[in-house]
Amino acid sequence: MEVTLPTGAYVRYDDVGSGQPVVLLHAFPLSAALWRVQLTSLTDRFRMIAPDLRGFGGSPPAPTPQSLDDYADDVLALLDTLQIERAIIAGLSMGGYIAFALLRRAPERISGLLLADTRATADSDATRATRAANAEIALREGSAALAERLLPNLLAPQASEALRAELLAIAAANPPAGVAAALHAMAARSDSTPLLSQIRVPTTVVVGAEDTLTPPGEARVMHEAIPGSRFVVIPGAGHLSAIERPAEFNLALVELVMQVAAANS
Repeated sequence: MEVTLPTGAYVRYDDVGSGQPVVLLHAFPLSAALWRVQLTSLTDRFRMIAPDLRGFGGSPPAPTPQSLDDYADDVLALLDTLQIERAIIAGLSMGGYIAFALLRRAPERISGLLLADTRATADSDATRATRAANAEIALREGSAALAERLLPNLLAPQASEALRAELLAIAAANPPAGVAAALHAMAARSDSTPLLSQIRVPTTVVVGAEDTLTPPGEARVMHEAIPGSRFVVIPGAGHLSAIERPAEFNLALVELVMQVAAANS
C-alpha cells in the first residue's frame, strides 16, 4: 500500500492482519522487508503495520535534510491516516531511535513498546564521524557498496549465506540519498536516556546475544532504567534479531501484546 502523508512524505507500507495494532519500525540500512517473518506469521493474531521509512524500500527520500523527528511525524501521520489512536511500537536499531522520538512527541499514542537491538544514548563524536563518512560512501559509491561494508557487523557469525544475500539485496536497493539522510539524522539525534524512567507503558527490551553494535550489557542498562520492563536476550542472534531468530523474537512480541491487553482490560 502507498499513501502521501500530510507531512509531505510518500510512504509505502504493509498493513496486514487484524486485532491489536503493532507498528514495526525497521533497522538501517534495510526496509520493511526486515519484518517478512512477522508479517506472515503473526497476522492471525495482530494487525501488523510496517512502513518503509522515508528514503527506504518503496518510500522515496525527502528533498530536504531531515531529523529523526521527521520520521516519527511520518509514523504519527500514518496512524492518523489509518485511524489508529494508539499502537504498540516495535523498533529495531534505527527503528528504536524513532520510537524514542515518538515518545518525546506523542507518548499518548503508544500503548506498548518493544526496543530491539537499539540504544538510548546519543552518538559519540567518533560514531558521528563514521556516519558522515558512510553517508559519503553511499552517495559516491552507491548503497550496495555501503551495505557490503556494514552487513558483516549486523549479523551473528553463524548467519546463513542465504540470509546475508537477502539482506544485502534489500540494502542495495535503497536510494543512496535516503541512506545518507538517515545517517545524518541518526548522528544528530539527542540523548534519550532521560526518557527511560518516564516510560509508563508495558515495555520489552530485546537484544541478540551476539549483537556487537548494541550489546546485551548496554541493553540491560536500558532495561533497568525503564520501570517494570522485561528483558529478553535472544541466543544466536546478532544485531538483526527479528530476522535472524524470528521465532524467539516473535515470542517476545506476543508476550508484550498480551501484557498490553491485560493492562488495558
